[in-house]
Amino acid sequence: MISPDVMQKLSGAVVKSGFMSVALSGVFTGLEFGLTLNWLAHWGQSILIAWPVAIALDLGFGSNLRRISGALATSFSRQ
Repeated sequence: MISPDVMQKLSGAVVKSGFMSVALSGVFTGLEFGLTLNWLAHWGQSILIAWPVAIALDLGFGSNLRRISGALATSFSRQ
C-alpha cells in the first residue's frame, strides 16, 4: 500500500506538471502558430511531450525546490 505522504507527492506532481504543461505548451505553440486549428493540433502533441518531462522533473527536483522556496520565504518574511 502507498503511504499518504507518497500519494500526496505523486498526486501533487501529476496536478502541477499537468497544469504547467497544458498552460505553457498552449502559450508557446499559440505564439508560434496563432490561435488556429493548426495550433490546436500542435498543442496536443506538445502536451504529450511536455507532461512526462514535467512530471519527471517535479518528482526528481520538487522536494529540493520546495525546501529552497520555503527557506527563501522564511528569509524574506524575517526582513
